[in-house]
Amino acid sequence: MNRTKFFQFLLSTLSIIGWSLAIYALLIFDKARPDTAIGYYQSKGAAVRLEWDPTQTVLLEHIIWVCAGLSFVNLGFNFYVAQHSRFGWWVNIPLLFTCSLAAGLYIRFVV
Repeated sequence: MNRTKFFQFLLSTLSIIGWSLAIYALLIFDKARPDTAIGYYQSKGAAVRLEWDPTQTVLLEHIIWVCAGLSFVNLGFNFYVAQHSRFGWWVNIPLLFTCSLAAGLYIRFVV
């Protein structure tokens, strides 16, 4: 296996693992934090959940930070490969890094 194919396989694997972690966190941890009590929802009669599980919130935060770290490593590999070969940039890697970083900061400082 030549170097370009190896890096392509590595980037693909890291991207799939990172996005899988993000989707896993969204699906499993729905009770990790309370719903936002927005006036529009209350005026339409929607039920707003105000209770939450702090243990799940901490676990969700850890998974989001692992996802951010994994995507940061993947971003470094992508930068290296883009500089040293004709292999281009992958858009999903910075997107995953930005999303997981924003989610991690939100959970850490807002929730």
